[in-house]
Amino acid sequence: MSFSRALYFAAILPPPGIREQVLELKLEMKEKFETSHALKLPAHITLVPPVWLENKQEHLFVDAVRIVTEETPSFPVELKDFGHFGQRVIFINAINPSRLKEFYQNLLNSLTEFLPNKGAKLHPHVTIATRDLSRQNFNKAWKEYKDRSFSVEFNAESLTIFKHNGKTWNILETFLLKK
Repeated sequence: MSFSRALYFAAILPPPGIREQVLELKLEMKEKFETSHALKLPAHITLVPPVWLENKQEHLFVDAVRIVTEETPSFPVELKDFGHFGQRVIFINAINPSRLKEFYQNLLNSLTEFLPNKGAKLHPHVTIATRDLSRQNFNKAWKEYKDRSFSVEFNAESLTIFKHNGKTWNILETFLLKK
């Protein structure tokens, strides 16, 4: 069955070693706090939030992302400690995010025709628990994570576009940033 539209988003993926550290945290969340939704994707920092596109728009969207990534030099990213949104999401903070925010703004400017919420503010982070985290388990988890330390740095060297096939997210394309 062919769909005339699909859901897409774009994100920075940390290197494999850091993705593995984040996976360990997600697995700990699943075991201790019964939340597994965050396991559906590798560790990532979303820069283009999920957006529905018609099939015929896909290549225009991909081209617009490619143009921005070709002009963006790689840059350092620091992930440090934990934060939360409401009582549904626990994440690792991306700190000193000026380069991330600049990249995000350039992507938004290039993708205005595709994005319904053009004025959205970026709060860069890596999610470790989301959606299926109950309020009761959120309180227990946050008590454990609020003072816990986590600190890694990496160089953002690419941007990955994901496409949803109706069941799972798959990598559509990855673009290298300028060296």
